[in-house]
Amino acid sequence: MIKQFNPDKLSKQPFFIDLINFLYLNQPVTLREIKKEFSSQDNLDRLIEEFVKANYIERSNKRYSLLISFVSDVSTVDLDQHLVIDDATSLYQELIGRRFRTKVLNSTNDVIIQEYTSITRDDNTISNYFYKLRENLPFSEEQNRLYNLLGDVNPEYFLKYVTTFLLKFVRKDVLLQKRRNIFVDALEILGYIIQVEEGHYTLNMDLDIDGLVYSTKKD
Repeated sequence: MIKQFNPDKLSKQPFFIDLINFLYLNQPVTLREIKKEFSSQDNLDRLIEEFVKANYIERSNKRYSLLISFVSDVSTVDLDQHLVIDDATSLYQELIGRRFRTKVLNSTNDVIIQEYTSITRDDNTISNYFYKLRENLPFSEEQNRLYNLLGDVNPEYFLKYVTTFLLKFVRKDVLLQKRRNIFVDALEILGYIIQVEEGHYTLNMDLDIDGLVYSTKKD
């Protein structure tokens, strides 16, 4: 089965991936064959034309084939690029196992939060959380815990309080938080801090004090 990551507005439509899978197994096909396979699809002719114009499929001699490029080298893949790949291949397993580094910056201070994720973005990280919020993508189970706490929080507002709290670890190994704070709770859900006793937290990230870079574990 063909899967895609980071689709654009056009390729995000369910019909797109259905059509790609159909062409992958049957190409080249006529428009009549496509209409027979997707008889309930609205605006099929218009969508086909849009896919052709976007160079996702090609039309030659009244037959349609795939034009979209498939992943051929996982080492060159970027986390944010639009990817199409066959999930029955070893390349897919290699892609799923690859880790990508992300960096979260903010406008309040110089703190940088460096995180690692898979291509699915199901890892519970700050970068993934706001990416999925922005793209209206489903959360993983762990990310849902964060959503139940934070909801559709503004990224800059969240980062202002989170980074201010993390900065305190530059001077102290253990921080005391007397009152419940959703931003501290979020850091605990993320695994970036650990509560060692009631209201007392230690940092569970690598800290480069000189660069103010807080890094999660790669694996």
